[in-house]
Parts: sequence; C-alpha cells; structure tokens
Amino acid sequence: MRLAIVAAIIFAAVATGNLFYSKLPESVLEASSSKLWHSLTWRIQLYTRKAFGGVPELSWPELIQMTRPSSGFILTPTVTEGRSLDAAVANPYVTPDDIRKGSAVFRQRCSACHDGSGGRAPLLNGPLKHGDSDLAIYKSLRDGIPGTAMASSADLSFDDRWSVVGYVRSLQVKSSPSASNAGGPPRPAIEVSGDDVRAANSGQWLTYSGSIDGWRYSPLAEITTENVSELGIRWIKQFDTSDKVVQATPLVVGGTLFITEPPANMIAYDTKSGQALWKYERHLPDDLPMCCGRMNRGLAVLGSTVFMGALDGVLVAVDANTGRVVWEAEVAKPSDGFTMTGAPLVANGAVVVGVAGGEFGIRGFLAAYDAATGKEQWRFHTIPGPGEQGHETWQNDAWKTGGGPTWTTGSYDPSLGLVYWGVGNPAPVYAGEARPGDNLFTNSVIALHADSGKLAWHFQFTPHDERDWDSNQTPVLADLTVNGVSRKVICWANRNGFYYVLDRTTGEFLTGVPFVEQNWADGLDPSGRPILKEGISTSGRLTKPGGGATNWQNPAFDPQQGLVFIPTTEGASIFSKTGEEEVKRGQGGLYVGSGSAWVAPPIPSVRALEAATGARRWEYRSPASKFSYAGYSGLLATAGGLVFGGSGEVFFALDSKTGHELWRAALGGETRAAPVTFTIDGSQAVAIAAGRALVVFGLRNSTGVGKISVH
Repeated sequence: MRLAIVAAIIFAAVATGNLFYSKLPESVLEASSSKLWHSLTWRIQLYTRKAFGGVPELSWPELIQMTRPSSGFILTPTVTEGRSLDAAVANPYVTPDDIRKGSAVFRQRCSACHDGSGGRAPLLNGPLKHGDSDLAIYKSLRDGIPGTAMASSADLSFDDRWSVVGYVRSLQVKSSPSASNAGGPPRPAIEVSGDDVRAANSGQWLTYSGSIDGWRYSPLAEITTENVSELGIRWIKQFDTSDKVVQATPLVVGGTLFITEPPANMIAYDTKSGQALWKYERHLPDDLPMCCGRMNRGLAVLGSTVFMGALDGVLVAVDANTGRVVWEAEVAKPSDGFTMTGAPLVANGAVVVGVAGGEFGIRGFLAAYDAATGKEQWRFHTIPGPGEQGHETWQNDAWKTGGGPTWTTGSYDPSLGLVYWGVGNPAPVYAGEARPGDNLFTNSVIALHADSGKLAWHFQFTPHDERDWDSNQTPVLADLTVNGVSRKVICWANRNGFYYVLDRTTGEFLTGVPFVEQNWADGLDPSGRPILKEGISTSGRLTKPGGGATNWQNPAFDPQQGLVFIPTTEGASIFSKTGEEEVKRGQGGLYVGSGSAWVAPPIPSVRALEAATGARRWEYRSPASKFSYAGYSGLLATAGGLVFGGSGEVFFALDSKTGHELWRAALGGETRAAPVTFTIDGSQAVAIAAGRALVVFGLRNSTGVGKISVH
C-alpha cells in the first residue's frame, strides 16, 4: 500500500511540475530544466516523508496547497538536513491586501477576546507563549489551544487563516516599546527600500561597502582633520564568542546596528546605548570544510529583512525588527567542500551570494535569490562546464573540481543592470600541471546581468594562477576621465600586485600598473594580460608580491579627490608544488597541491593611488600586528578629509590628502574588519570591530561620549 502511495506521489509531483513548466516559453524552459528537476525531487522527498508519517504539522490538502509552484511558500529546507517546518515556512500572505483581509477576519472572529487589554486573552504585539513562527501562529489559529479559550478556526479557509497570520505578524512589527520592551530602547521599525539601498550613503550604512558601487565613502563631515583628535568612546560591546577575531562590517539602519558574531549569529543593537535588541543564533556542524577559521563578513538588508550567508551553506533571512527567521535557502552543501563567508549583496530586488571553498576542489558559482521568498532566481558557474563559454580553458576534466570561489562581496551598477564580482583561485591552486589552460573564470572579474545571471563580459587578471592570487577584492565603480575620455570604469588593485582600470560597460582594459614591488611579470600587454618573465617558475623561486599585494580587506574611494586608498602588503614568498600525478586531496578534502611561505614578515601599509592612472600619491606605514601578517582592516574614506583604518590592534585616522596620521587608539585586539560611519541623534560616529569587541567612537562634545558603556 505504501509503495502504491509513493508511486502516486511521484506521478502527482511530476504532473504538477510538468503542468507548470509547460506554460513557459521554450527559451526559458531550456534554462529551467535543472530547476524543474530540483523542483520535482524536493517535492517527492517531502511527499514521501508525509506518506510515511512525517510532516504531522500539515494535512495532505494543506501540504499540496503549500507546495504548488505558484503558492509563494518555501518548503525546500524541510528536506535538507532535517530542518523543521517552523524554521522553513514563511507566510507569503503579507501584501497590504492580505493584511487588510486578515484584519477584517480578526475583527470579526478574534477581537472580542484579543481586544488589546490583555485581560481575556494575551496581547499579540509581543512574543507569543505558544510559538512565534508563522507556522506556530497558523497552527494555534487552525487547531485552537487546549486548556484555553482559544478555539479552533477550522471553518476558516486556508487563505483566510494565513491572512490572519499576516495581520498578527504586522501587529508584532508595529508594536510599541511598552508592549514587550518596557524601559529599553524602542523596538526597531526597519523598512529599507531598493531606492534606499541604491542611494548615496548618508547617516546610515545600508550595504557591505556603504553603497552598491563599492566606494566605502561617506559624505558625513562632522569629524574632520581639525577635530578628529577629539574622538572618544561612546560604547563597547563584548561579543559572546570563543572566536578571536570578528571580520564583519556592521549595517546601520536608522537607530539600529546589525552585525554578525562568529561563527553564525546575528545581533541588533541600539546605536545610542549599545543595548542588544535581539540575537539570532545558528548552530553549526563541527566538520565544516574551512581553510581559514570560522568567519563571516557581514549582512545585507532589504525591506524589513536582514540576510546572512552562513558557514553551513545556507542563506538565512531574518526579520530585522524581531530576529525571527523569515526563510532559509540551501545554497551549497558543506559535504561538497562549500562554505559561505561573505556578505550578500542586494541587486535588482534579489539577494546575491557567493561561496567559499577554493581550497577544497569545489566548482564555484554565484547565485541570486528572491528577497521575499528565498526562491533561487539564477546561478552562474564560475567554472564553465561542457558547452559553456570558457570551457576550452580547462583540460583533463579539471573543471569538475576547478575552484573559482566567490567568497567576497561584489558591486552593482543599476544603470547598466550589471553585477560585478571577483572570482578566486583555481584548484589545486599551486599545482597547475593538473589543470592545463587559462582556467576561466578563476582570478577574474565577471560582469553578470542582474536579472538573469548571464555573463556580459569578463576580465582575467592572472591566467592559470599558481600562487593563490585570488581576485577577491571589492570592485570600485567610478566615472573617471581616462586618457582624456570620460568613462564608466572599475578600479581594481589586484592580489597579483597590479592596479587595473577597466571599462565597466565592456570590460575593456584601460590601465594597468604595479602598486607594489613585483618580479614575476615584465608588465601587461595591450589587452591587460601579464607578460611573464622569461624562465619564471612557481617552484622554489622567491616571488614578489608573495602571498598577495592586498587581500579581501576593502579599499576606499574618495570621489572629491579622485583617489583610491588600498590596504597593501609588501613582501616575498617561496612557492612549492607537486606534480600532476602526485596531487591528492589532503585532510578534510583539502586540495591545494603544496603551498607557500613568506620569507619575512610582510610590511603592511595604506597607499593612495590616483584612481584614473594608478600613480602613487602617498603611503602610510601601518602598525604591524603581533598576531598575524594579515591583521589589518579595510578602509573608510569620509568627506571630512579622513581615511580610517585598523592595523596591529590600532585604530587610526589619516589625512586623506597627505597620509599623515592624525589620531590613533589602541584597541588590544586584531582589527581585520573595515570601519563604518553613521549618525547617532544627528552626530557622526565611527565603529570598528577589534578582537571580540565592537567599539563605537564619537566626538567628545557629542551627547553620550565620555560616559563609556561596556557590555
């Protein structure tokens, strides 16, 4: 009997999928074949679980209704890694019309008890005793609550029940502070539009780079070269983590600061007091494939939702006002070598995320997800398969484990409709004999159409990389005059030691010059391809710039001066590699083909380059770290004529015109994350993570400065 049921389930799932996809145009249908198969398989798994006694929370009619392709519900995570329905179900009945409908039903059926007094029935604008998830509210409404006056509403239609859930959720979001947070800071009321994300940074910090063009520049100018010496601490927050370093960039929306806490938590703080408003905690498996520690570099925000790519390969959407899970989407499997460490990027109404795992033989990709539902919209593989552009640059079937991670955050130009993203190293990174060819699209910038994920153009900085010179830098988008012509460009200081200017419409190479000492190339040819020095080898030879002239730590761009500020390292390494037949996976699946070592501690510095030419304007020798050669931060430029950065456990401010140090503060912990700036009650503040703490500074004459609050 059960086998017959399963067979019927499979037939129903196939029929449902075919009915939906048969309505698609042929061109779309071809691109959707993999999605169709995925759509069918997860439904079959879920229906089979139901047939054998699983998924008791939903009846068969409800389950069928919620798994229709057009239903708006996302249930995929329920069949991956055993996640609960409570964590997976996000109510799609949240439009203004749904809320109005739910309000009408509520007034008719529920308001007699839930009248707002809290006398006959609990208030609904705070935490709910019987569960706060969308599904928990739905079940309470459908089934009633035994032992209470809450009766079943089984006579309501499926749509009506979910509309009431949407209305109840709206009460929680709009609740007053006195309802559930008496004596504390106001509950957040976050609502960030796409226009807000695209607008120039003002008193908030709404994206990883402060703006979608990758500038890390703020027009705030209250803190200047004249008064920066008056900076003092407003508050310090000590994180509850055993990890020694926080690499995350905070987001600031209104009076709320959001930040990730390693390994996979999110916290919202009141910017004025530093008091925690909510915390989301995620528990991770112990055997994740990580090369470089349990890191997360930040968040994205859109609407009333914040998004995080977690180390276990899951994109998590959390209500920015409450910290409750809205939806989850599995992006990649750790069992295949994947993790996620970078901040997502909001582009064209979608959440774009990259993956890490270049040291574990992954086949990298970039993917976009619907911000409201978590449905995957497109996926672009950075290692092209058979029949795809660039596949000819791989031999020996090496593309199957070719690497190409996308582990840092890109930039977006809405006027061109293009997303720009850096691609990391090939695999095995040091043993190139195992993967003959240029190995596209590793060590490249890719420009993708934001609406489809299709490739517009690419530029490869280091073909056939054998030195781990990932192109994992943040693309800086600017409009500059290059060789007398006004251009829309990308400015890119690459890990290989060269600074590049590219046309961001076409990918045309415009300028390329070294910005650190290098000895591996005689320059770049007219197309921007490196001209290798004769006899250069990657085995046993001292090579500059060694492990990298810069890394993931962010540059900053000052549009007023036309300067780009780069965190750099001068140094040399000796590389080694194994032969093609000797390349094997190491412990935990590590697939690198030997390694490299610095011959001396690299020298960190901040360098100011003319954005259009790469000419060096000034240099600041950064404080050295006692913990790590990479113990420096990304940078922040402001209209106050300042460049903020961290290195060697020191937070510093430089004159952006000269590079002279104007102020510093010893923080005692590694400063790898970039600083951000925003306003608190109209006064400019600056924040940076150091070690296990977040430190917020303001001018000493500002309200709240001098009365240090340590949490």
